Amino acid sequence: MTDPVRATSDDTILVRIRGLTTVLNGKTIFDSLDMDIPRGKITAIMGPSGTGKTTLLKHITGQMHADAGTIEVNGSNVAELSREQLYKLREGIGYLFQNSALLTDFDVFENVAFPLRQHTKLPEVLIRDVVLLKLQAVGLRGAARLTPSELSGGMARRVALARAIVFDPMLILYDEPFVGLDPVALNQVLKLIRTLNQTLGITSVLVAHELAAVRQIAEHVLLIANGKVVAQGDPKTIADDGSPWTRQFFGGEADGPVPFQYPADDYAQALGFSGVAK
Repeated sequence: MTDPVRATSDDTILVRIRGLTTVLNGKTIFDSLDMDIPRGKITAIMGPSGTGKTTLLKHITGQMHADAGTIEVNGSNVAELSREQLYKLREGIGYLFQNSALLTDFDVFENVAFPLRQHTKLPEVLIRDVVLLKLQAVGLRGAARLTPSELSGGMARRVALARAIVFDPMLILYDEPFVGLDPVALNQVLKLIRTLNQTLGITSVLVAHELAAVRQIAEHVLLIANGKVVAQGDPKTIADDGSPWTRQFFGGEADGPVPFQYPADDYAQALGFSGVAK
């Protein structure tokens, strides 16, 4: 029997999504969504708030299952994996949460060491070497004994990134990695994402809203809205493709394909008017 956790036959695509349909609380989040995420590249997923970008990351990691469609990661159909196979797949996926999600009772060293202690039986000397190596990679080896409360927002994001790469993943998912960062911290995180992707040969997926930051590092942009990919292309030119979706999203227009008014019944009827007042 073939192991479902296997290399894909198409070496250029790491994540392949076909016909993804998800309905939550009666609302269609994805409507037969198709998407390819190229291997070894930095791909940005953008779109209006509430379009399911974080939900998409949860589908990729198997935290949520769709109502229809398939998601293949490195050739594996995520929905068909056993629990053991899913855990094995997740070991190859690093995840950077929106708020960094550091454990407040642990110092920096123990935050990075936590996945190793939970999922391996490595001796302490090897855990120490791996943790210090990852902290060195993000420039924070000297902060190993600081607590999360002693870190700036940018430092916390970098510690979370060190934890995300502790298993040398093939794929890193970044959920809003630039939110709340000052210009210095933002540039540091941008440099880290770019450097790690190049030196480790990994695939990076960014969920982000900041087009200026995305343009600096992403090689491909996917814009999702109304449950589908409505635009995609080079980050330097996608904003100028002329479609109403990109014009509204990247131009910051208040009304457009994403309406200002949430769907509602007739306003006059809601106010109790049965006709025009005389």
